[in-house]
Amino acid sequence: CSFENGTCDWQDSSFGQVQWVRGRNGTLDSGPSVDNTLGTELGWYMGLEADRGEEMSPAALQSPIMKEASSTCTLHFYFNMHGEESELKVLLKKGPRITTLWWLAGNSGDLWQHSNVVIGRVPHDFTLLFEASTNFNKPGHVAVDDIDFTNCSLPAEPQSCSGNTFMCNNSACIDPSHVCDFSDDCGDRSDEIDCEKQGVVERCNFEQGLCSWAHSDVDTPEGDWTRQAGQEGWPRHGPPRDHTDNLATAGSHLTARGQISEILSKTLLPSFNCTVRFFYFSMSDDSAQLTAKSRTLKSGVDDEMLWIRGSSHSYSWQRAKVTFSSSVISKIAFRYELGDTERGLVALDDISFSRECNFDPENSKLPETLPTSSPHTPPVTTTPMNPCQDNEFFCRRSAGKVCIPVTLQCNYHPDCPEGEDESGCGSCTFENDQCLWSDASDGPAKWQRQKASSNTEPPEDHTIQTGDLMLLPFLGFYMTVNLSQGSTQTEAKLLSPQLKPSSPYCQLLFHFHISAESTGSLRVLMQQAEGGEAILWSRSHNTVSHWALAQMPIGLFQQTYKFPTSSMSFYFVLSLISPGDHVVAVDDISFINCETTYEPPALSSYGCTFEDGLCVWVQGAEDELDWSSGSGPTETPNTGPTADHTTGTGKYLYIESSHPSEKENTAQLKSLLLPPAGENGYCFTFWYHMFGATVGSLKMLLKSADSSNKILVWQQSGSQGDEWLLVQSHVTLQRVHQVILEATVGGEAGDIAIDDISFIHGPCPDSDLCDFEEGSCSWQQEASDDFDWIRKWGSTLNPNTGPESDHTTNTPKGHYYYLPSSMEDQAGQKALMSSPLYSESKGSCLQLWYHMYGKGMGTLNVYQQSLDGKEVLIFSQTGDQGRLWRFAQAELLPRIQPYRIVVEGVKTGPTLEGDMAFDDVHLTDAQCPPHGFCDFESSFCSWSNLGGRVDQGDWLLGAGASPNPNTGPTVDHTTNSSNGHYIYVDSSVGEWGDMSYLVSDVFQPSSRGHCLTFWYHMYGSHIGTLTVYINDRKMHAGGNEEGYLKWTKAGNSGDQWLQDSVYIKHEEAFWFVFVYERGKSIGGDVALDDITIQPSSCYSEPSVFPSNNSNALYAGLAVGLMLLIGITISIFLFMLNRKW
Repeated sequence: CSFENGTCDWQDSSFGQVQWVRGRNGTLDSGPSVDNTLGTELGWYMGLEADRGEEMSPAALQSPIMKEASSTCTLHFYFNMHGEESELKVLLKKGPRITTLWWLAGNSGDLWQHSNVVIGRVPHDFTLLFEASTNFNKPGHVAVDDIDFTNCSLPAEPQSCSGNTFMCNNSACIDPSHVCDFSDDCGDRSDEIDCEKQGVVERCNFEQGLCSWAHSDVDTPEGDWTRQAGQEGWPRHGPPRDHTDNLATAGSHLTARGQISEILSKTLLPSFNCTVRFFYFSMSDDSAQLTAKSRTLKSGVDDEMLWIRGSSHSYSWQRAKVTFSSSVISKIAFRYELGDTERGLVALDDISFSRECNFDPENSKLPETLPTSSPHTPPVTTTPMNPCQDNEFFCRRSAGKVCIPVTLQCNYHPDCPEGEDESGCGSCTFENDQCLWSDASDGPAKWQRQKASSNTEPPEDHTIQTGDLMLLPFLGFYMTVNLSQGSTQTEAKLLSPQLKPSSPYCQLLFHFHISAESTGSLRVLMQQAEGGEAILWSRSHNTVSHWALAQMPIGLFQQTYKFPTSSMSFYFVLSLISPGDHVVAVDDISFINCETTYEPPALSSYGCTFEDGLCVWVQGAEDELDWSSGSGPTETPNTGPTADHTTGTGKYLYIESSHPSEKENTAQLKSLLLPPAGENGYCFTFWYHMFGATVGSLKMLLKSADSSNKILVWQQSGSQGDEWLLVQSHVTLQRVHQVILEATVGGEAGDIAIDDISFIHGPCPDSDLCDFEEGSCSWQQEASDDFDWIRKWGSTLNPNTGPESDHTTNTPKGHYYYLPSSMEDQAGQKALMSSPLYSESKGSCLQLWYHMYGKGMGTLNVYQQSLDGKEVLIFSQTGDQGRLWRFAQAELLPRIQPYRIVVEGVKTGPTLEGDMAFDDVHLTDAQCPPHGFCDFESSFCSWSNLGGRVDQGDWLLGAGASPNPNTGPTVDHTTNSSNGHYIYVDSSVGEWGDMSYLVSDVFQPSSRGHCLTFWYHMYGSHIGTLTVYINDRKMHAGGNEEGYLKWTKAGNSGDQWLQDSVYIKHEEAFWFVFVYERGKSIGGDVALDDITIQPSSCYSEPSVFPSNNSNALYAGLAVGLMLLIGITISIFLFMLNRKW
């Protein structure tokens, strides 16, 4: 459950003074400011809130009833714990029994952290509880988000089992290495019965004692493995549950006590491929060691290391196995050595040996020494003598005596002539070895170094196949993990060597491959010495090509380097969602800009025209698409640019929205890490192109190197016309950060392009347009009014009023100014906001967009105010104008002194349905176009698309011939040339019957009525229907988006522009709506041009007569016409009679 759409049947079952509540956008005391799912203030999570209960009991969040779980069932969740007196637990409830699965107390920082715990085998219904408490008298909060479960289903019944699998009684198939290992992998326990018949004789669950295991007396002062039951030793000296029964109240296991604890198995006879399986629980620090060794001498001096616990922490029992061979008698020794801290928590349970293991019935003692053999002379090797001092590093591969300070080793920069001082320091191509990268997996699947061949996936590595030898097939090495069908392992881990402190600009680069069949995720985690982990990167879908590049910021790591305890390291973690054939590979790991002396280049060097590649920008790896380099038109017609912005003949970047891309797919472009913006910040500029019937969105985001959260700075959605548009954003972030440009596919006709990125020190130049995305643009609140206008994004707080998004970006993230309404309002109260002072020579026309929706709407006034304070009203609108943004424009009056624009909101009285807003104020030097006129040569004027909430496609600005064959115009009507513009609907997008709405601004009633005149073009074999409606506030408030039908036309009218008119006489404010309903195929483009609306009668009669207020007039005209005809006939008959 992500809690974005509810609680998914998770319920608060608290009865004390604290409860779980679904919330968002909290404070340090009430919850995180952002959720984990979206990383924004809009996302939801479950957090603690004070309640009115009487008991001081913790809050409990209970899951719905869950069916039985498999032995590998794992719970994943994210938590946020801020405050010293906070505590969080995960509990398993089976009937009246409650078992602790996971626990944490204290301050974990105001950030989201991932955790998981193996629930284990539960053979009946159960529920889970998140139990939490905090002190509301002190700053702090507790929250959880993104609860998920993996590998919880019992094995499915296949059609047949392969020869190398074990068939359960329920016909499921499992790996034979899991038979008789004290884990119910079949789901019916048939893999845990008749074990002696299966050849598994030596096994112990410690329920009745130590079986044949015995304590060791080798170097174990005051140390011992102690048998404990259930949660007897928890939380300081043992786990909260036994593994065998998965209960807190039953079962026994071994826990380590003392500085060194060691326990020995029964003596084994010489064996080949003997496997020991065991379960361990470990919550010790990284300096502690839990090992499994093969011992052939009583003293243990020749012990062979078989297994060592990785540095991972786990709140669960983990399964491990080791396979070994011995030509002499031996014992298995489990040894635990306490680390630097005095506290250690390690346990063992359910140890079993495979059928290949042969045991001595007499359990003979091990010899003191090995049998003697004939002497032999070991080979002689020559190792270069180290001529350097103790505080120096010897460059062994370099010619001559080269010594460098030891502090330069592993500093992310080669200082030896041959670079050997950076060997084993993190960067690795895997061509010669693993460079100290090591497998830290707990189960049978391991990361391993793989040579590329025709039988491997991928069939080539990345290093050689992108270098000088790329024409030679099947060369090179990489790291891979292949998890085959039937595997129930949840994770496979590849661990880096410890890394030294880095610069704030440090970034990790690597190439990766995920097979198409994979149903898991590849993650990169950073682990520090104290045990904390942070997810840096995650990918859960396959790579389009064999190898994909990932680049992620690490940032500053300041901890003092004391090998091996105070350092940082990384995990590549493969997590599985379901069993199957999974191939994941990693190659060419490197670190860039990580040396502590690194200084970033000049800000201008981060700019790019994309003429010669991506410059210092990189493709995102967590997304589904890549940005493509393009020149000229894109592949999909009726979308994308026809040329780049830089030269008109160069290159740009774009996303291809047609197949195989899918709706909501994203593509990210990321900069290298940038320095803090400085006192005056910098201006980030780029050009974008968003044209098509189903364009998605484009975002500009900022991400700090020390945070996983992204800051949305700018966003645009929908078609913006067939032109390149400029974005300027003033960045003031005072942290090392990166800029991310993210495009989202909206549909098959939604190509989005970018070009010409630049960085300039200081604020961005002033603009005649203010969209309020980055602030107020120096607009100021008046002090003498009653209220202030409020800058806001998203929907307003009151229902049934106000906008749901801004006008600029048409998204909930865009900003606008609004005046909220309340029940305390009084009629006539005002809020005023004034623009900066403009010179008397600046501006001829003022244009803005306003939103006035609600039954209690007041009045919006716009004034032109001279420097001496005199005001002239230039625009006014009153009452509900419908649930959409409306266009307003006003001619500015002549002036001889500087002036301001003042926007005034006037309230009608107490109401919750009177939120008004304004956005996108534009001052132009050109004269305002006539009200109601548009030739579409530069824009839509006051006409606008209604949007995806109602319709399925947009009207587009076009020029020349349509890309769709045998349909649409080849020239516009205004200029009668291919250079002129018109608007049209692209018939190649969408389905039969899809609607596209075009809405005018509002017109006031006129005694003379209004005449709508327009030119239309309807040519093609599958033309749909074009209609004209009028709408008003009453109809729109009732949910009618169209209104009264006034004109309609359907079918092919030929390759020509045709004119028609519609006469309207309406008694209240109204607006026009053009609606095109798509035909059944691609040959159905419809276009409009040269629309004029005038307060007068029309010269020609409309195709469909109006049917509302004018009916009486038309009836009167009809009666008059009949009388005239009658009089004419009478006169004719009279004259005829006189003649006779």
